[in-house]
Amino acid sequence: MPEYKYTARNTEGNLESDVLTANSSKAAADFLRSQSLVPTSIKEASRSIDLKSFTEMLSTIKLIDKITFIKNLAVMIKSGLPVSKALKALVNQTPNPKLAKIVADVSRQVEGGNSLADALGRYPNVFPSIFVSMVRVGEVSGSLEQNLSYLAEQMQRDYDLMSKAKGAMTYPVVIMVAITIVGFLMFTFVLPKLTATFTEMKVELPILTRIVIAVVDVFAKYGLFIMLFLILAAVGFFYWRKTSSGKNVIHKAVLYLPVFSGIVKKLNMARFVRVFSSLIKSGMPIVESLEVSSQVVGNVYYQQVIKNAAAKVKVGAPLAMAFKKEPKLFSNMVVQMMEVGEESGTTDTVLTEVASFYESDIDQTMKNLSSILEPVIMMVIGAFVGILALALLVPIYNITQNAGG
Repeated sequence: MPEYKYTARNTEGNLESDVLTANSSKAAADFLRSQSLVPTSIKEASRSIDLKSFTEMLSTIKLIDKITFIKNLAVMIKSGLPVSKALKALVNQTPNPKLAKIVADVSRQVEGGNSLADALGRYPNVFPSIFVSMVRVGEVSGSLEQNLSYLAEQMQRDYDLMSKAKGAMTYPVVIMVAITIVGFLMFTFVLPKLTATFTEMKVELPILTRIVIAVVDVFAKYGLFIMLFLILAAVGFFYWRKTSSGKNVIHKAVLYLPVFSGIVKKLNMARFVRVFSSLIKSGMPIVESLEVSSQVVGNVYYQQVIKNAAAKVKVGAPLAMAFKKEPKLFSNMVVQMMEVGEESGTTDTVLTEVASFYESDIDQTMKNLSSILEPVIMMVIGAFVGILALALLVPIYNITQNAGG
């Protein structure tokens, strides 16, 4: 959406200049008039990139920035400030320049008569559907401040959950990358000098040594091409994993990986029940809550099951029954607690407890993950080093024995 730089005269006769986002110059003029401003000049903002705009373009809006924004907005509304004034105050309190610019535009839209949900909905890449839906329900029901608090709590827990998962995976990923780099450098630059000695001796070598020499020769001759291939393969993989076919294959595979499959399932169940319970608590209907919460789980197979459950509940099926046929994805405890919640009318409370249970379980699993993976990684490194040592030391020992004999 284009930006327009304007100059307008306010009710006191003073000139004001600023930049706003609008579909057209006419829409910009209409908006200014709705703010009791008389436009004197409206021009499309220049797209020349200065240092400030370049920095803003490179900046990203992190989840923690959104959490801080929502928490501050909830506090300001709770203190009695109107939404438009609260937003205007938050523009200067938002450290992220890109988010501050968006908040400023949202503030102008709300002042112009748009609802907060509609204003946020214009930025789907920043404010996802769960964000907009909970705000819309809060505006309609008159519980905006409460719903913003629910949203902030849910997002904070989601942030903590994903941070723990990423933190636990950092160690094994760094180790595997380091092993790959060191292995590539050894096979390309170090080992060729050693294996060349065996080749020159014209002696019978063990099969393991011959295999290592053949591999080293390939790296020595085509090391640059292998490195280029690995880089292209990595880039291609990261691109492919974002496609539908890539997601289907990868998300299916992680559900069967030893150790990691349990973590992935718990993560998806925890995120789903946490978001779903928050949406119900905010006053959103169950079907809509299911549809929105399906968009926050990371695994496409969980997304499909939740969407199918929404369709079944829409035609009158019990909530628990909609998930009962997927025992591989949703544990018996989740299904049973859904049944208890439906019978007692406390689905949101029961599922919040389930989410807390899984989050605690994941937290403990993440703490133990490093201790589980560390010996496995050490065994892999030891096996690799042992095979190399066996392949290179045995012929040296045989040659020494023959020379001595």
